Amino acid sequence: MPAPSAEPVIDVVAAFERWTAREPGRPAVTGEGRTWTYGELGAAADRVAAHLRALGIGAESRVAVLAGRTPEMLAALVGVLKAGAAYVPLDPAYPQDRIGYMLADSGAAAVLAERRHAGTLAYDGPELVLEELVRGGPDAPAADAPPVLDGQLAYVIYTSGSTGRPKGVLVPRGAMSEFVAAAVALLGPVASATMVATCPTSFDFSVCDIFAPLYAGGRVMLAQDVFSLVEPDGWVTGDAVCAVPSALAQMVALGGPPPRVKAVLTGGEAMPRALLAELRARGVTQVFNIYGPTETTVSAAACLLDWDDRMVSIGTPLPAVHAYVLDEELRPVPDGTSGELFVGGAQVTRGYQGRPGLTAERFLPDPFSGAPGARMYRTGDRVCRRPESGLLDYFGRLDAQVKVRGFRVELGEVEEALTSCPGVVQAAVVLRDDLPGGSRLVAYTAPAGPSAPTGEQLRDHLRRSLPEHMVPSQFVPLDALPLTPIGKLDRKALPAPALRRSRAEVLPGR
Repeated sequence: MPAPSAEPVIDVVAAFERWTAREPGRPAVTGEGRTWTYGELGAAADRVAAHLRALGIGAESRVAVLAGRTPEMLAALVGVLKAGAAYVPLDPAYPQDRIGYMLADSGAAAVLAERRHAGTLAYDGPELVLEELVRGGPDAPAADAPPVLDGQLAYVIYTSGSTGRPKGVLVPRGAMSEFVAAAVALLGPVASATMVATCPTSFDFSVCDIFAPLYAGGRVMLAQDVFSLVEPDGWVTGDAVCAVPSALAQMVALGGPPPRVKAVLTGGEAMPRALLAELRARGVTQVFNIYGPTETTVSAAACLLDWDDRMVSIGTPLPAVHAYVLDEELRPVPDGTSGELFVGGAQVTRGYQGRPGLTAERFLPDPFSGAPGARMYRTGDRVCRRPESGLLDYFGRLDAQVKVRGFRVELGEVEEALTSCPGVVQAAVVLRDDLPGGSRLVAYTAPAGPSAPTGEQLRDHLRRSLPEHMVPSQFVPLDALPLTPIGKLDRKALPAPALRRSRAEVLPGR
C-alpha cells in the first residue's frame, strides 16, 4: 500500500464535485444502456439533495434507497450524501419482511424508491419516487450543501446476524472517505478507467466499485452481475471488474472475463490460487485483493497480488488502519505466528444500530493507540504477519474450527489445499453430522474446465499436504458452488451428498 499522506483525505462528495466542476462532460455512469456525464449525475444528485433538505433531512438522518442497477440509483446515493444524510441500501430482491425490518430498525426518515417499487413497502414515512426527483425536481447548487464532519453518519449496511436478525453497521463519513482514498491510491490508473460494478449496494464492497471511480474521475459501469460480462450481446464491458471470488469463478467457468478486462478487484472471501492462475491465463494483468469486515469500512488491508507468491495474501494495512495480531490474552504475537486479527484506526465504524451489547462485545478499547477513546474491532479471523514483508496471510475464521476424531480442523486450510489441485476452481468443506456413521468432512468442488478430477484424485492430492484426519471422506462435484444474493458462497445451500459405496468417494469409519 502507498505510504500515508500528510495531507487530509478529501471527502467522497467533495472529490466527486471537483470532477463535476472540472470536466462536466466526462462520462460518469452507464447503466441499462444509458450513460450520464459527471455534470448530469451531479445535477440529478443535487435535485435529490435539495428535496431531502426541504423535508428537514440532514446530518444523522437515514434515507433508505430501493432501486436497481440504474443511473438514478447512483444519483440517489450521491444525493443523500450531498444532503449530509446517510443512505440505507435496500436490495429489491430481499423478502418484504426483511426490508420492513431494516426500515424500522434503521429509523429511516424517508425512502427513495424506483417507480416500480413505490407503494410496495409497509412504511408510514415519506416515500419519494426516484425518477420524479431526478428528472423533475428543483435544481440546487452544490454550495447549498451543509458542512460535513468526519464523524457524521455516511451509510448503514445490514449484515447477517447470529441471532437470525440482520444487524446494521454504522459507518461514518470520515471512515468512508479514508477507505475510498486508499482504494484509489492502491488501484492507480485503474480507478480512473472504466470499472464494471457487479456488487449490489446492500453489500459494502459496492462502496469500492462505485465511489472509487467517482473519486478518481473514472466511469462506473453498473452490471446486474458478472454473468452479463460474458453474454455475447451484452453491453457491459470495461477495463476492470469488481467482484467476489465465488462470482469470478463462475464468470471464468462461462468463458469470461472479456478480453478488454485487464484488472480485477476482489475481496469478501479467500481468493483461491487456482482462480488467480485462471484469470492470468485469460489475459488479466492485475488482481487487487482487499480484505476487511463491514465493521472496518469495507477493507482493512489490501495489495496487488503477486502471481508467483506461495499463497494469496490479504495484503498490508491501509494507511488509516492499525492491524494487531493478538493471542487469546490480547497480547501481540511474534511475526510468523498466527493469531486473531484486531483492527484499529480511523476506519473502525461506530458499531451496530441499536445493539449496544453486541457493539461492546466486538468493539474493544484499543490499548495500543494513544488516541483518547480509540477502539479496535475484533474480527474473529486467524491471520499471520510475514516477518520479511509485513503481508498478512489469512487462515480462516476462528469459529470455523471443527473437530474430527478429536483433532481440530480449520476448514479454510482444507479448502485452500483443494483449490491448489489442478482442475478445481472452487471448493467448500463442511462438517456434516446428518449422515449415517456420524460426523464427517464433506468436500464440494467446482471444475476449472470441462474435465474435473475424481474423488480419488482429489484425495491423493490432499494426502500430499494434509494429515489423514483433514482429508474429507466424501467429495461432491458440482457445476458451481451455490451463492447468496450478494455473490458469496452459500454454505447452507450445499446439497446433502448421496450415499456411495465406492471407496473413491467414501472411506468407512470416518
